[in-house]
Amino acid sequence: MTTAIFSFIGIVIGALLQYFFTRHLELQRSRREARTKAYMDYLQCISEHANTARHIPLQDVRSLAAKTADAKCRICLYGSSLAIEAFAAFERQGAAMNTAEQRALFTRMVSIMRGDSTSEPTVANDDLQVLLVGVDREIPKH
Repeated sequence: MTTAIFSFIGIVIGALLQYFFTRHLELQRSRREARTKAYMDYLQCISEHANTARHIPLQDVRSLAAKTADAKCRICLYGSSLAIEAFAAFERQGAAMNTAEQRALFTRMVSIMRGDSTSEPTVANDDLQVLLVGVDREIPKH
């Protein structure tokens, strides 16, 4: 009789532990997916701004601005503290890519976002910067 009770208690404890462990992992996965989606949506908006903003109708510019604001808000909700700190530093410098400092801040932000979203080894910021904004050079002001 005692063996049956201990067996039953063991099964109940095992089931509860499995439930809580699975729930915890699912919650972590869900948060990681929301974070990664917010990061990707923001970077897509930045790309659209850079590549099409001068050639699209005003209505589309407004839509792109709304999508960008939405992505920023989701980053504020789901982003890591390091990503938000890097994002704020980039915004404080004008959220543009006109100077070497702005490009370095943008690259640092993307590097942190990448680290939040993947378990891959880190990549050199210089390599990321070349891929994201090209070779480091000053952009002439008009």
